[in-house]
Amino acid sequence: MMLITIVVAASLLMLAGVYSLFNSLFLSRTGHCPKNWNRLCLGSLLAGLVLGLASWLGTFWMLLPFPNIAGEGWFAGFPYMAVYIDATGYHYQFSFTRASVIANAVFWFLLPMAGLHVYGRHWRRQQQKAA
Repeated sequence: MMLITIVVAASLLMLAGVYSLFNSLFLSRTGHCPKNWNRLCLGSLLAGLVLGLASWLGTFWMLLPFPNIAGEGWFAGFPYMAVYIDATGYHYQFSFTRASVIANAVFWFLLPMAGLHVYGRHWRRQQQKAA
């Protein structure tokens, strides 16, 4: 149940990142954005690129413990589980392993944009209160 919760939360954060990426591309042209918006957007994209690349290369270092009857096991990849490693060290790859690794990279790429989205919403609310 906890794994499903993690995947759903990660998917919602990814949607927020896509929404923010879309808005940042069009908000900067309308003039309804903070003065430092372009720098923040570029910084978010660069940070996302570094995080996405790191998650792609480091899938097997993002291990989550998952105990079962046979002993301690681990899922590799966060938030989308790509591979299961059992207590003996045997790797179980799934039919969706490649898609999970790609989804992890996209999630980590879009995570800073989701934070930028929160900042943009806060800034717009402050502007509406001042007006």
